Amino acid sequence: MDSESQDRVYAAASVTAFDHIRLDVADIDVAERFYADALGLSSVVRYDLADRVILQMAPDGIPAGIELWQERDLVPNPHPTHHVAFRVADVPALVEHIRALGYRVVTEPYRIEQETVAFVADPDRHTIELNDFLGRPTAGVPA
Repeated sequence: MDSESQDRVYAAASVTAFDHIRLDVADIDVAERFYADALGLSSVVRYDLADRVILQMAPDGIPAGIELWQERDLVPNPHPTHHVAFRVADVPALVEHIRALGYRVVTEPYRIEQETVAFVADPDRHTIELNDFLGRPTAGVPA
């Protein structure tokens, strides 16, 4: 196979974008309220099936985002070191908003060089990182 043909095969077989990550939830409505009210995410798509409900949410309703998954007999069991990270404009202000709504702050805002980071928990104990990413260069993404 020549180089040009190989490039076409790799382009066709490569990932083009990140879309979502699945988070198991006990109650889809409770989870949706957290992600909408606390983090400001909007619905992308919702599937109400016989044995499960799948709800994708993302900033401005445009992926990439999260997929909340409620399934009969499924008990959420988040791993203690896994987390989902979101870029935010003002970490301390968002943490105070989340606290005021009654949700748990896992780690108060702190600095890593130029970045401000905090961790909160959703109703199913998934850890959510809030980060302004101001000190990290990111190609093609507005600060």
